[in-house]
Amino acid sequence: MKNRFYVVAIVALLVVIGVGAIAGNASPEDRANAIGARIMCPVCQGSAIANSPSETATSMMDKVDELVAAGMSDDQIITYFADRYGENIILDPAFRGKTLFVWLLPAVAFGLGIWMIARRRRKVVSTSEVPS
Repeated sequence: MKNRFYVVAIVALLVVIGVGAIAGNASPEDRANAIGARIMCPVCQGSAIANSPSETATSMMDKVDELVAAGMSDDQIITYFADRYGENIILDPAFRGKTLFVWLLPAVAFGLGIWMIARRRRKVVSTSEVPS
């Protein structure tokens, strides 16, 4: 009975999230904040311009607001900043070129770890099987 409740609650939550994602249109302020969360502050180390109190980040967020109001897409705005500050300004790099290695490295490391554990288990099992 308890498990059934959890399943129903999870399914209901997923439905609400799905409907909200499909039907909800982000306001310009929400879009600007989401874009600002993807752009790194050039002054603050590792902080997004949406969360940074520096003057540079504030002026960059003002520019994001201006570009959103002008009707530019999210990708166009990100490209605008990448062209001016370099690709390193983007906190979530594109899945191409040099950054492809960064995106694939965790998956490769995970796979290598699983392989090593499986190999070690086989050794332990085979050495523990002593013939009678």
